Amino acid sequence: MAGASGTAADTAYARFPTDSAVADAHRQLLTDKSIQFDLPPPPQQAPPPQWLLDLLHTIGSLVKALGPLWTALLVIIALVLLAMLFSALFPPARRYIAGLIYRRSSAAAEPEWRPEADAARSLLEAADALAADGRYDEAVHLILFRSIEDIGRWRGELLRPSLTSRDIAALSALPAQAGAIFGRIAAAVERSLFARRPLARADWEAARRDYAEFALKPV
Repeated sequence: MAGASGTAADTAYARFPTDSAVADAHRQLLTDKSIQFDLPPPPQQAPPPQWLLDLLHTIGSLVKALGPLWTALLVIIALVLLAMLFSALFPPARRYIAGLIYRRSSAAAEPEWRPEADAARSLLEAADALAADGRYDEAVHLILFRSIEDIGRWRGELLRPSLTSRDIAALSALPAQAGAIFGRIAAAVERSLFARRPLARADWEAARRDYAEFALKPV
């Protein structure tokens, strides 16, 4: 049994290559040109251009200088985004905002409106003639109706058949002074027409004074 075990061990050991065989195989492996053992170093990255470095330095200095202002800037940006989202989700809000912008731009682009001076003087002469006969209602009516015609010549698209005199006085496109004066004259006419209260001389004089101060005011 001992002899058989020794023979088996010798046979297993004989299967392993000798040191010289391993050395020969290593030399052959090193001389094989198809296998790359020495890897080249990674390519050197070109440094960034100087203009880019200067730009980054400038941006960094700006961010550092602004400091706390960034918080306010971010809040403003957030509010603008929320307003855009709100207007996108709610079309009435979008139309309202667009109307505000249009009215402000129109007010800035258009000069203050008033009736032509010659036409205003002719109107007052005709109204004065009616008032001289004691026809105060007709005199005030005449100023109101001619004023509507003046507004129509100025901005005809503002007037619609369904609008009342009070509606016209409340138009945002009218200058504030014109709207206030037109509203007072319209209220006097409504008292005369609908409340059946004849206008007195004081009513006529107030309407004439308002109209003359606005229409004949030096620009």
